[in-house]
Amino acid sequence: MQRRIDLNQLEEELLRTLHQFPRLRSEFSLPGISRGKLMLMSVAWEISQGDASRGVRVSDLVARLGIPASGVSRLLKGLEEDGILKRSLDPKDRRTTLVTFTEEGLDIMQKCTVMFGDMLDSIITGMGEEKVKTLCSLLDELYRLSDSVLRAQEKKGFLKRETE
Repeated sequence: MQRRIDLNQLEEELLRTLHQFPRLRSEFSLPGISRGKLMLMSVAWEISQGDASRGVRVSDLVARLGIPASGVSRLLKGLEEDGILKRSLDPKDRRTTLVTFTEEGLDIMQKCTVMFGDMLDSIITGMGEEKVKTLCSLLDELYRLSDSVLRAQEKKGFLKRETE
């Protein structure tokens, strides 16, 4: 049976809802810091567990971000020039490059952590814990289903992963 081209009202509502989040993310940013740089900073912060002295391997950033090493290197160069991150050789393995936050970078990430914590607290308070738990469960299910469908389309040769 051929799939119809027109979307029903529920499909349109789902797409409208899902498209709001990237738009929201693109409307707000930290002054002078691109989304790519902020994503790298967030991943480095998460890997370092907020410990500024703990170096993060560039290879770990590449793996977590899912972008080519050249893209990570370009972002790191900009963040170094901005005085947010610094690169150094791992004293235990000089073949490995480590990334650490500078004092300025640490200050930015601490402010972001507080801001996002406040935002999440407001969402949980506004929606209520049960609704948030239900939302998380539903979004996890949506992700798994979407991933399954996309992987099936990839096997058919219709789609190709961008990270490959």
